[in-house]
Amino acid sequence: MSSTADAKLNIKARVSSGPRGLAKHEIVDTAVRLIEEVGEAGFSVRKLGDRVGCDPMAILYHFKNKDGMYRAMADALVAKLSPVGSDQPWQDRLRAHARDHRALALRYPNTFPLLQRFLNTGVADFPHIEMVHRALADAGVPDQEAPAVCLAWYAGVIGLCAAEINGLVRPARASEVAEIEALPAAEFPVLRKLAPSYLALESQAVFEIANELFIRGLCGQPGRSPD
Repeated sequence: MSSTADAKLNIKARVSSGPRGLAKHEIVDTAVRLIEEVGEAGFSVRKLGDRVGCDPMAILYHFKNKDGMYRAMADALVAKLSPVGSDQPWQDRLRAHARDHRALALRYPNTFPLLQRFLNTGVADFPHIEMVHRALADAGVPDQEAPAVCLAWYAGVIGLCAAEINGLVRPARASEVAEIEALPAAEFPVLRKLAPSYLALESQAVFEIANELFIRGLCGQPGRSPD
């Protein structure tokens, strides 16, 4: 092997390896498993260092800081999202990507909220963002509005997922409905009427309805209709 090839291999090893020769992806995978076990409140770089067998400062050195490590963890989750083919109608592309986010959130409820902290998570995120922008372009969204609409779509989808795993989006408890039904009828007629419906509320239905409303809004672009 040539000296040039040896040098390239050495550079690659330095870039991909973390403390004690561990590859960075192994550290990130361990971090994800740890935060899923103990939650973010119980997660720390010290505990991660104990788990992988190295000094916590060595971990931060390789990720620059704690935010860098969190971003790598978020990117590891995004890498688990399925690619969406461009052969589908733009509506179906957005639906599929949204549903994939929900499945990911339910599988990794303690790591998923990290996605809310970054404009993008890194290498794994860019192909998905490109897909969303192409879908929005096919929906007729003009370039000057595309960044705002793209961020709104992601904020809606990721926010809905986070709301579900954190307990906001769920069927109401009987005690919560009883509290509503005890309100003065003259002041809260609609809320009292709808209160029992909250008992049968389905989290998935909330997710689907919210996303369909977004798609209908995009279909309001000239010449577009729901598919």
